[in-house]
Amino acid sequence: MKLTIDTDKLADAAQWALRAVPGNPPAPVLAGLRIEAAGDNTLTLAGFDYYRSARAREDCEVSEPGTLLVPGRVLIELVKGFPKGRPTTLALDGTDLALSCGTAHILLPTLPLNEYPALPTIPDASGTVDGAALAQAAARVTVATTTDETIPTLTGVEFTLADTTLTLSATDRYTFHVAHVPWTPNKAAKGKGKNKPCTSGSAIVPADIVRDAARILADDGAAELTLTESLFAVSVPGRWATSSIIEGGLPDYSTLFPTEFASVATADTETLADTIKRVMPLLGKADPLILDIADGQITVRAGTDDKGRGHDQAPADLTGEPLKVAFNAGLLLKTLQQIDEPITQLGFTTPTKPALLHAPDQADTFQGLIMPIRLSSISG
Repeated sequence: MKLTIDTDKLADAAQWALRAVPGNPPAPVLAGLRIEAAGDNTLTLAGFDYYRSARAREDCEVSEPGTLLVPGRVLIELVKGFPKGRPTTLALDGTDLALSCGTAHILLPTLPLNEYPALPTIPDASGTVDGAALAQAAARVTVATTTDETIPTLTGVEFTLADTTLTLSATDRYTFHVAHVPWTPNKAAKGKGKNKPCTSGSAIVPADIVRDAARILADDGAAELTLTESLFAVSVPGRWATSSIIEGGLPDYSTLFPTEFASVATADTETLADTIKRVMPLLGKADPLILDIADGQITVRAGTDDKGRGHDQAPADLTGEPLKVAFNAGLLLKTLQQIDEPITQLGFTTPTKPALLHAPDQADTFQGLIMPIRLSSISG
């Protein structure tokens, strides 16, 4: 194998593929990055840990096609240190990979390629979706996942495919975030058994995979999305990510989200978030944040006799009855920060039942449900 490639492109590709290289690999070969130089003058780097894979392809000048495996983290640290704007040459030298860039010349031992697992085959795409829209939806929803692996389904994002809408949802039992994105199913997708692309139904994808996918989607137009019985895959030109599916499903959010409200408040999104932030230092980990909601303003109260007390106010309009409701401040702020419109609407049924947050007339784009904290001083 021998090729020459722009150093920045090599670094970007290696950094992407490294996402699927485990920090503490169960087998030594899984610490490797698979490097393939093809006769069509492309270089593909791939990482795989049996559950997820990441692949990156870049144009280059290939003198001798070939495939090899090298320690991934060592490779990326070397390439990041190479001079910018200079090409890098990679060539097989015996059992080593020789890297040359400017005055730097490195010999990197290769790993046994025959012991490396076969990369998963990516079936036809289930459909296409706007990359930036999917990236925004993923960012909004993944914040509602948990790292508590005792309930695996809560560590992932559920993708639900319908005729023209892709829905992402996630919950940590205290918040429930839902985002909707237009998509175009690929009715001509082919496959058999577990590799048959789905154009309807749902599956749960690990949250870290969804976050990684969002990073490659944000600056791209159309992205291809694939869901099968066992595999999730997303790709844009030159970048691919795959993951195993988490078995199970989330509760049907349509049965949890209220559609009728006793009280509806609207407030400036940034002002309300800043108001919450100003009193949060008075809160201990388990202390509630109390909102007194009336027509004209929301008064945000926090603190105890031991730690100090305080309040601040944000202008608001109220339809319905005034109420007092308590929340975990961090969860409320986290949900509020996912609303990127100037105004936020907060809908309440009672002070002890979940509140629904979204931008006015934007419930079909993003909604966040948050459980209140029940206090004896707050009547239902």
